[in-house]
Amino acid sequence: MRAYVRLWRTRIGRLSLIMGVAALALLAFSGLANAQVALPEAVTEQGDSIRALYFVVLAIGVIVFVIVEAMIIWVVFRYKRKSDDELPTQVAHNTTAEILWTGIPLVIVVVLFVVSFFVLQDIQAAADEDEDVTIVDVQGRQWAWAFNYGVPLGTELAEGISPDPAETEIHLKDPSLVVPFMTIKIGIEHMRVVARTGDVVTVDRAVNGTVPIRHAAGSPIERVFNGTDTVAEGRLQAADNTPIVTVPVGQMIRFNIASADVLHAFYTPQFLTKLDAVPGRVQTLWVRITDAGDFMSQCAEFCGRDHARMIYTVRALPEGEYNSWFEEKAGEAPAPIEGDFGGEEEAEQEEGAVGNAANGQSLFFEMGCNVCHGDRGEGLVGPTIAMTVVPLDRVITQYREPLEAMTAFPPDQVSDEEIADIYAWLQTVPRPPDADVIPSKLAALIEAGG
Repeated sequence: MRAYVRLWRTRIGRLSLIMGVAALALLAFSGLANAQVALPEAVTEQGDSIRALYFVVLAIGVIVFVIVEAMIIWVVFRYKRKSDDELPTQVAHNTTAEILWTGIPLVIVVVLFVVSFFVLQDIQAAADEDEDVTIVDVQGRQWAWAFNYGVPLGTELAEGISPDPAETEIHLKDPSLVVPFMTIKIGIEHMRVVARTGDVVTVDRAVNGTVPIRHAAGSPIERVFNGTDTVAEGRLQAADNTPIVTVPVGQMIRFNIASADVLHAFYTPQFLTKLDAVPGRVQTLWVRITDAGDFMSQCAEFCGRDHARMIYTVRALPEGEYNSWFEEKAGEAPAPIEGDFGGEEEAEQEEGAVGNAANGQSLFFEMGCNVCHGDRGEGLVGPTIAMTVVPLDRVITQYREPLEAMTAFPPDQVSDEEIADIYAWLQTVPRPPDADVIPSKLAALIEAGG
């Protein structure tokens, strides 16, 4: 106590104590103290494990901090020199102290390592073999998200597929189940159907950011559909529509995360974890969501100019509601058709359309336009562009100098002639009945151009 009194009598001591009390009061009243300590409430079983581990580490850190700081303060005042003539006693070594300051940290590190190892194993564990799993293929692209789901086609491969992406022909027992530009999936690899001759189907390999892999004979095939919904939230300026990934509560979910261009990151704060979307690679995130609701999420890896606008929402629905949503959404995907089709066959064009519609359809998917505008231009994150009435020259301007968050496409990436081909194909695609005649952003472009 006498030491504290002597400290208070000095100007520096009084100033330090006053500033310390003021800082603590500021933290307490502003809520910053809680923000620095607490994590978001977890909405997944894996997040609960991560949160528990965090507080174990925090508790050990606080205990060590308090003990160390208390010893420092005790030493400062206990052995404070009282005069210039008095020198402190020199101690060469103390075996007990050395064992303690080596052994105690070693025990703490070993305990934390073991606990962290088992938690990591727990949160990365896949579902049990007999457990139902919801699989969502996540594609990140500058600067949007697409969430794809699969429905079994009921057909199998007649033979395995080479991992070489140059091998683009596969033999199906029932090739009539596929349609032009349908995306099919075998394992984690996405393939887009280009043409079919008899039972031989020609595909584009490793689309939507996936990678080619070896497939065993008899591997099941799934028809992939874009299950991305949108919601108008206004969370960010000019971000009128936020993409939504819909998942069930209580069921194990496998997110297959890939990137079509640069490094992104799939991050939902309430999951208490994130996973990078790496180009040319597929990462897997396993979660079991425990609470229904909408959870704001975002890309957590700087990916370019509009990184801040690359947001999305995880919508967790009770299992019954999710099943109803899934059946409705899957029913909107392209239906199987009969007869052969070839890659050279052109799409039917409206009178007066310019450009090659068949090539435009291919370019539409190749350039990733479907990620934002939907597989039929029906609109997702971006506006509806099917059967667009915006003049071609304005569409070309939008490609070159886009309004707001759309990616710019320079001439060396897509030429004016290729844009005309895309434009021609869009004239052949029926518009949804409730879509605007002119998308708002392009309408503004027309008005700006007079």
